[in-house]
Parts: sequence; C-alpha cells; structure tokens
Amino acid sequence: MVKREVGIARGGGVKRLFGFIHRHRWLPAVVWAAAMLYVSSVPKVAEATQLFRGCDKVLHFIEYCVLGITLRYWTVRRGKLLVGGGIAFGALDELHQIWVPNRIASFWDLVADATGVIFGYVISRYFIRRKTT
Repeated sequence: MVKREVGIARGGGVKRLFGFIHRHRWLPAVVWAAAMLYVSSVPKVAEATQLFRGCDKVLHFIEYCVLGITLRYWTVRRGKLLVGGGIAFGALDELHQIWVPNRIASFWDLVADATGVIFGYVISRYFIRRKTT
C-alpha cells in the first residue's frame, strides 16, 4: 500500500494517465471533436476583430489540423476512413452552424477544415511512429 502511494507521489499518476490515453487512443480525437462542437455551438455575440483578411480560415485550418493529428494517433490502419470521417465531421459542423444564432455555414470554412484534417494527418506521420501490426 505504501509503495503505491509513493509511486503516485513521484509521478506514477502521470504515467498512469498517459498509459490510460495510450490504451484508449481514440480518446484525444473524441475529446477534441467534442470541444470543437461545443465552441461552434456558442452564438457569436459580436464580430471578432480579425488580424487580417481570412484569419478565421487559418483558425479553422489549425483547429482541424489538430483533429487530423489526433486521428492519426488513434490508428494508422484506417487512414482514408478516419480522414474522410474528419472531413465529414467538418461538413456536419458547418451545417450545424446554420441553426446557431449569428453563425453561418461557409463552403470556404469547409475547405479550410478539410485541408487541415488532411495536412494534420499526413504531417503527423513524421511524429507518430508505430507498428501497424
């Protein structure tokens, strides 16, 4: 009993947390997608100040790039299916924004979403190396 408590105090809890995430590789993608859906469900109160024209497209790209990375972390076996699912999620998110007050669905936002998912998934293969067996 004492040994277990000492292990947690020395970082064992962090190791267990990362071990849990490693065993449940789908969890980061699902949590990130849920956070994205929550943020897109919040009505815009006022127009946000954009630093430059197209700033929102860059933010969409980054947001979905992270989704692509988490999808790659999930598994490398079903890449086309997961990337297609990420793009479909982006399309459904844009469609969902039709019913959110002061938000609009935009084709160009969808293009930024799709590009972000693909880029994140492809670029993450250099960072996430795993056996595909």
